[in-house]
Amino acid sequence: MTSLRMAGNSFRELVHRSTFRRTDFMKAVVRSPTRVELGDIPVPSRPAGWLRLRVLLAAICRTDVQAATGLLPLGGTRTLGHEVVGEVVETDPMSRYRVGDRLAVAQPLIPCGDCKACADGDRCARRLMLGVDVDGAFAEQVVVPEVSLRAVPPELPLQRAACVEPIAAMSAVLGAPIRPDARGIVLGSGRIADLTTRIMRARGFADVEAAPSLGSQQGVRFGEIATDGSSRGYYDFVVEAAGTDEALDLALRLVRPGGVVVLKSRPAVPLALDVTRAVRNDVTLASVSYGPLDDAIRLVGELDIDDLMGPVYPMVRFGEALAASLDEPLGPKIFIAPDASLAS
Repeated sequence: MTSLRMAGNSFRELVHRSTFRRTDFMKAVVRSPTRVELGDIPVPSRPAGWLRLRVLLAAICRTDVQAATGLLPLGGTRTLGHEVVGEVVETDPMSRYRVGDRLAVAQPLIPCGDCKACADGDRCARRLMLGVDVDGAFAEQVVVPEVSLRAVPPELPLQRAACVEPIAAMSAVLGAPIRPDARGIVLGSGRIADLTTRIMRARGFADVEAAPSLGSQQGVRFGEIATDGSSRGYYDFVVEAAGTDEALDLALRLVRPGGVVVLKSRPAVPLALDVTRAVRNDVTLASVSYGPLDDAIRLVGELDIDDLMGPVYPMVRFGEALAASLDEPLGPKIFIAPDASLAS
């Protein structure tokens, strides 16, 4: 958290609000090489196979904060955001979705379309991320590949619908080589660890717990206990969702010999790995990205997650929303609404 906090010290100075407005442009939160601003950008074109959504609600996640503060380099100017629910305003004639349908982004990793794997119909190894490599959803409109979207029930609250993507992401741990009857622990920030633990328990993992947030006093104490050996080798599996060197090292200390460390975080910078410890203890490292998207739709309606939901800011107050996410990284999820009438 130190590097993110240091980046955040200058974050408020980077925030700028443009007043320029043209009818063929749209409002969007854009990260340029020098600032984050709410300004007017051209309404994006829509390639074949992509849908145009009117954004109803977008959620702020750790990746957005890292991109906004400059901790995650974007390589140019980019509209941020990838956790979103919206309404279809334009689609292809043969699409399974129609104008007016309510959809959520469930998979923000987009095949590049240019590599041999894409040409052969295989899984792309150079996937692009919405809001990082291509323009994202902190805007009045966003264009997204149809394969990345899933329909959400119209009665589903918008805050839940905007959380389909993080639920799809964290449910990927269910596909790791771990058993529901095994003893496990999740390392991550408060909200991320809680969400992952609730997903796993909902799918039959009865003996899984969330570790204290590693940046908290309880988390520091927990790490000390693991380091001195009293909890070493206690767990059959450890889910690493914090994205720090300390968390990865702690995961290797907590897992039993022959156990599994599930790698789920997407850190902005490479992490150090104690290969000797992993090899000596025959630890399996299992990397996972996204779970089944249709199951994420089911989970978003089933899970008890209302306590993880925070306020909705109008997009014109995006600076306050991002600052709140930076100041309260362990707090509830914060949302942005282009339509101010949807703000809380």
